[in-house]
Amino acid sequence: MNVLRVVALVSLSALTVSVVRAQQVAARSAKDGVYTIAQAKQGKIVYDESCLECHGTMASATPDMAPLLNDYVFQASWKDRSLAELFDKIRNTMPPNKAGTLSRQQLVDLVAYILSANALPAGDVPLTDDTETLKQIRLDAGHP
Repeated sequence: MNVLRVVALVSLSALTVSVVRAQQVAARSAKDGVYTIAQAKQGKIVYDESCLECHGTMASATPDMAPLLNDYVFQASWKDRSLAELFDKIRNTMPPNKAGTLSRQQLVDLVAYILSANALPAGDVPLTDDTETLKQIRLDAGHP
């Protein structure tokens, strides 16, 4: 009988630890305010210098230009994807013919600006360029 109690307690303890760990690494949403306004302003500067030529303003689609980064197509494409994926996509492919030239800080500021342009709320803590943290944040752009 004592052996069964020990097994039950050990199993219950392991389950409790698993639940706590799962809650600690649960995915967050960009709707939780994961960047700051100041960071998005810095990101707009990066956007204007490195992205505007191809993507145009965030205001409207322009024929013969790269897709908007804040329209329903972008939002649908990225809805369930992580900010790490967006960060890496930009880092590895943008700007065309100059991929890899933006610093990690410029990239994270640019991601903050894209979040802002998608009407996702700002918060009090800047978005980090830490890949593991970015993997835990879903873009979640658009309406629920």
